[in-house]
Amino acid sequence: MGKIMSKEFLYFLFAAAVLVLSVPMLPSRLILKPVSLSVDADNIVFVRDILVPVTAHWSHEFERITPPPPVRSVECDRSGSAHFEKRNGNPVTYAHGCTFGDGSPLALSSEWEVRMCWEVEMLGLRMRPVCMTRTFFPNAVKLGEQLEMIQRQVETLQMER
Repeated sequence: MGKIMSKEFLYFLFAAAVLVLSVPMLPSRLILKPVSLSVDADNIVFVRDILVPVTAHWSHEFERITPPPPVRSVECDRSGSAHFEKRNGNPVTYAHGCTFGDGSPLALSSEWEVRMCWEVEMLGLRMRPVCMTRTFFPNAVKLGEQLEMIQRQVETLQMER
């Protein structure tokens, strides 16, 4: 009877060791699948698909891509832990709290990149992160207004000729 108990205990220790070693190597994408990510004015909007409700560590970072050189906006970085549940395709929207540019003409036409990552936590261990990256133009509306104004000025100059 003692031999059987010791073998079962060894099997249990082996299974626990395999679990502790394998969970951090599994990708979070097995449980949390990002579907879409966008930046809309002052908000980040993302849709994800969840296999089962989980707790995950999330983070987002912003980096200006153009004009060169690339500049990482560290003051805009955010991270935290949250409980994720099924939302049936409904987007999650939250404020990013970041301002893009200093009002200069170059900043107006700048292209930015947002990277959002999630690390699912299972059994107290974090799985490998899953990330999604999107580029966007935060001042596209202002830039469009300026282009329309320039087009109107060109049309009036052509009419005056």
